Amino acid sequence: MSFVITDAEDITPEWLTEVLRRNCVLESGEVSQIRSILSRTLQVSRVIRLAMDYSSDSPKTAPASLFLKLSRSDTDPLVNDLSEVEFYQKVAVRTVGPIVRCYDSAFSDKTNSSHLLLEDLSGTHIQPKDGQLPSASECEAAVMSLAELHSQWWEHPEVGTKIGSFFDKDWLEKFLSDLERSIAAFLSYLCYDISADERQIYERLLLSSRKIWGRLTDPAGLTVTNGDLHWWNFLYPKYPTRDRIRIIDWQLWHIDLGARDLAFLIALGGFAKERHAAELDLLRLYHRTLLANGVKNYEWNSFWNDYRFSAIRNLNMPVIFWSQGKHETTWKNAMHRAFQSFDELSCIELLDA
Repeated sequence: MSFVITDAEDITPEWLTEVLRRNCVLESGEVSQIRSILSRTLQVSRVIRLAMDYSSDSPKTAPASLFLKLSRSDTDPLVNDLSEVEFYQKVAVRTVGPIVRCYDSAFSDKTNSSHLLLEDLSGTHIQPKDGQLPSASECEAAVMSLAELHSQWWEHPEVGTKIGSFFDKDWLEKFLSDLERSIAAFLSYLCYDISADERQIYERLLLSSRKIWGRLTDPAGLTVTNGDLHWWNFLYPKYPTRDRIRIIDWQLWHIDLGARDLAFLIALGGFAKERHAAELDLLRLYHRTLLANGVKNYEWNSFWNDYRFSAIRNLNMPVIFWSQGKHETTWKNAMHRAFQSFDELSCIELLDA
């Protein structure tokens, strides 16, 4: 496509007809009318649900509605609007499994704007209520779907070259320098609102930062990750026997440890009000699913340590949230969760090793 959609009015029946034909879902007939039936402005995007009417000679299987996602690059400086477009153009098209179908995508470097025209799953899938964990079976299905996706790109020969990029030594040095400054500013801001033990843990994290984040310069065991995974980044099927979970929101995808996605989702809590009580069971399920899907030479102990190191990395999340100006409740909850999992997972042993 030659332009980036900025509003639903940009989409004409003629253009959408061509898109659907290109995607082999409209072999005959044409789109006759397009209606916006829902519009919502979210934190980093604007979403519009489109309903379509077709000519009488169109197949009944043509999609009745689509989901249009428009960028909002004026909000979060960490969000790269090109990144999600690249994910759907380079990764999703070659991934079998829990990905929402994308019919069209584009990015403009002149306006730093983008659009995604996605399959509309609102009739077949749901999300949990705000703050509430999904059911036990839904959590298990989510973790399994994540492992299936991770396994497809696990140490793939194109990972780090054609698909994403590896973290090199230059990146590591800059990151560690920035990390030291940002944590120092955060601790200075907190002053006496942090315990001496917690302050000491941050200091020890900095002393061990090269070991913690240096793991990312080793390509062994790296894969495509979501980068911002929480329980609301999964769409859960209303009828699990008919459909499967899908993973959405790939603005922050990158190459990392698969355990990093899990640590954000489970150790940090995935923005649920309660951390998952079945953490170890979910981790074992994830690891078994990796092995069942062809991942080799990744024993439980290696995964367990990767997960614990990733949980240590969660201590940087409240720092990031604070520096972004997020609400105090958001970064304080993240800090509480990060220290809670740090203790429960005995992460101090890794800093002492």
